[in-house]
Amino acid sequence: NNNTPETKMKATLAVISLALAASAVDGFSVSPPPPATITPSTTIGESLALIGYSSSLSSSEKQFLEQSALTEKSTSILLSASSTNEAAAVQLVNIVDIHYDGAVPTTEADEYVVIKNFSKQPLDVSGYVVYVFTSGTQGATFKFPQGSLIKPGSTVRIYTNEVHKETGGYSFGSGKAIWNNRGGLAVFRDDSGKKIGEYKYKAS
Repeated sequence: NNNTPETKMKATLAVISLALAASAVDGFSVSPPPPATITPSTTIGESLALIGYSSSLSSSEKQFLEQSALTEKSTSILLSASSTNEAAAVQLVNIVDIHYDGAVPTTEADEYVVIKNFSKQPLDVSGYVVYVFTSGTQGATFKFPQGSLIKPGSTVRIYTNEVHKETGGYSFGSGKAIWNNRGGLAVFRDDSGKKIGEYKYKAS
């Protein structure tokens, strides 16, 4: 019997994705005839009716499909919000400047990278790393020690080979210059290894 509830349900499941897509696209039409235009304001039940399936469904089956569609759309919205929040979190802290041309002869120990906390809360950057990236290779690398906090709206500096407590007291500890005066790239990653951002500079 091709008219059992199970058969009708299987037939309509294939329509759900079509109806969902149509609910987000203006001017969506279905063929073969009769043509049906589904607008963003059209409900899932109305969409099914327009493409000829609603008449063969019981009220309980239509209610089930409506609820399933709403659940799927809600999940999609939540996932989208999660992605947006994740992107925003990345921007809470980042490299904002590199003083690449130090005044100290030869070693340029006074070069430094500036990291800023853009948020309104103290930010724990323990385990975060900053490194020089040259010709596809990771160069000199600094890793923030445990307990490293950046105050709200504040910056810290990571010197090539100097320690300045007033700007955080961080240093690469390199006996030679690490930032090319002609230009280069710095990469910033969190404690899980995920890239937060990068800073490209060139000689002015």
